[in-house]
Amino acid sequence: MLTQKSIHEREKELQALLATAAGRQELQDLESRYQEASGRPKPGKTSIITYLLVHERGQGLICG
Repeated sequence: MLTQKSIHEREKELQALLATAAGRQELQDLESRYQEASGRPKPGKTSIITYLLVHERGQGLICG
């Protein structure tokens, strides 16, 4: 059985992806998939990390 990650654990994982070009591309890919799935674009001033966390929390993928 998979356990949910805490919001803080997931935030640190996503922040670590910002350190590399491949990681930044992965974040952009996640953003695109989440926008497509929800039909809601990322608000202009919202960080990509916040957008991803809100989406994942809403889907029950993370707790906290």
